[in-house]
Amino acid sequence: MRYDPPLHKTQGLVPLIVAAVALLVYPLVFEATYFRHVMILAFIFAIVATNWDLSLGYAGLFNFGHVALFAVGIYTYAILAKTLGVSPWLAILAGGGTAAIVALLIALPVLRLDGIYVILVTIALSQLIYLVVISWSDVTGGTSGMVTLPTLQIGDYRLSKDGRIGYYYIGLGLLALNLAFLYLLTRSRLGRAIMALRDNKYYAIARGVSEAKTRALTLTASAIFTGIAGGFYGAYLRVASPDAFGMGFLTLVLSMLLVGGTGTIWGPLIGAFAISFLSEWLAGFGPWQNIIVALAIILVVVFYPGGLWAALQHLREIADGLRSQTIARLRRHREKAAREALTGAKERMLRTAYGQIAIADTGPGGDRPALLFLHGNSACKEAFYKQFRSFADRYRVIAFDLPGHGVSDNADPETAYNVKAYAEIAEAVLADCGVARVHVFGWSLGGYVALELTARDQVEVTSLAICGTPPLTVVPDDMGRAYMPTAHMVLTSKQYFSREEARSYGQHATAPLSEDSAFLHRAVRRTDGRARFYMMTKLAIVDWPRQMRMLAEGRIPTAILNGNDDPFLNHAYVAGLKYGNLWKGAPQDIQDGKHAPFFNRTDVFDLSYFSFLRFAETDGGNGAF
Repeated sequence: MRYDPPLHKTQGLVPLIVAAVALLVYPLVFEATYFRHVMILAFIFAIVATNWDLSLGYAGLFNFGHVALFAVGIYTYAILAKTLGVSPWLAILAGGGTAAIVALLIALPVLRLDGIYVILVTIALSQLIYLVVISWSDVTGGTSGMVTLPTLQIGDYRLSKDGRIGYYYIGLGLLALNLAFLYLLTRSRLGRAIMALRDNKYYAIARGVSEAKTRALTLTASAIFTGIAGGFYGAYLRVASPDAFGMGFLTLVLSMLLVGGTGTIWGPLIGAFAISFLSEWLAGFGPWQNIIVALAIILVVVFYPGGLWAALQHLREIADGLRSQTIARLRRHREKAAREALTGAKERMLRTAYGQIAIADTGPGGDRPALLFLHGNSACKEAFYKQFRSFADRYRVIAFDLPGHGVSDNADPETAYNVKAYAEIAEAVLADCGVARVHVFGWSLGGYVALELTARDQVEVTSLAICGTPPLTVVPDDMGRAYMPTAHMVLTSKQYFSREEARSYGQHATAPLSEDSAFLHRAVRRTDGRARFYMMTKLAIVDWPRQMRMLAEGRIPTAILNGNDDPFLNHAYVAGLKYGNLWKGAPQDIQDGKHAPFFNRTDVFDLSYFSFLRFAETDGGNGAF
């Protein structure tokens, strides 16, 4: 099951465009040569750091010879451009090719090594290359290096003119090409193989991934732009020094990785800019410069082991939580009358251990049985407004917004966004309503809440009906059998939605956008994204076998009412489970009902559900009502 949308369909497009425009305009606003110099170095180091992260972060391969590949690029440029008179532009490209060849040679001894052995071998090989450079003094200049290397020019225009603006834009262009290369690589078949070996090596090998081939390709790919960056560095500073092999460069680039965060393209990029500017800003502090930089690195690693990228994600999570909570509170007051008119039920707020929960309740009256509706992921209680209208004359209809949904409060994701907590909230809602016996209907995520509520035996559930909810015994194993492997399924646990993703999810989870379904699409955008993400990560805390035993034992009448074209479900899996008291002996399909047949085919659904309720209250429930 894979969901890998192109960049232009994700939330990353706008920040990337803003950053690109800012970098394009930067030299026109800050004309000082010094500031441009710092930016050019940041571009170069960002290329080196992001490519090192390909092997270190994405592949989990502790290659400490990466900086040597950068130095190889520098010396390749120096030898070709100055000694042999090759075009500087071709010499820069040759730096990438030479670095790739050297990386392949480095890869051979470490193809089947792990951990500290990879570190030791790659450091030793980088020092071997350093000794070759030093000893080949007739060509490389030995310990003195090579100076006055050819500069870059386009026609008669030297890039060093006009405050080095030419170097600035060439460096920016190389960085953009590098990021595009890494982006496409990590999304490719090779990229998936690289990460599979990192996450579960033996499983990946069992699935046909060649460890040796993948490692060799990883190191080679990470060297191409690293060598090109080295060549560009030599052309810019016009110096090839053996210091490039030293611990100073290694420590600098490694600090960019640690500060930015590994395992992501953007983390090392941010780290490169942060460390470059911090180092330059502290240049006047003398020996305190390294001490302050080291302290900054320690603070970031201690408080945010994932680096600045993780810190930005945390800030993003806080901002998104504030956004969704603000929407909920505004709608809670401004649109209350409209919601009550839609359902025909009064709405009130109930304070629980998981925050304030919004309840819609048609209220007690006579001897009407209670009917509880539980909504699905990223929806709201008004999803059942048609059932409020259809069943209110015979039943006391109750529904509530799950935490982080509708107009309920957002809650602590660690404790509230899981099936067990949702079932406890349902118990609190029923207790507040004074309901001791209830029919329960759960849709999608609400179906699992209904199963958990029934299996807990804290409330007397007279009948259980579920829709879009395949019962599970072993999680996550059964999920691969119970659900169809589609992008829509992956979205159920995605924390942040772009507008296109929200629209796509709303269309498949409920109904295509229309005047009638618009409020459900707005509910998707309002939902606290953490509710989706944490709900999936907390599946293990639910006693799934208990739910399945309850169904198999047939303690209460049960109905399964699915749309025959539900895009999420594997209907064969649902039909093949063992049930002890299943209405009509099999799951019932509603034609063209999709994932929400109660909304898409209301008349057919209501008739079927009403028939089941009558069955549960008479024959199936032994005359319970």
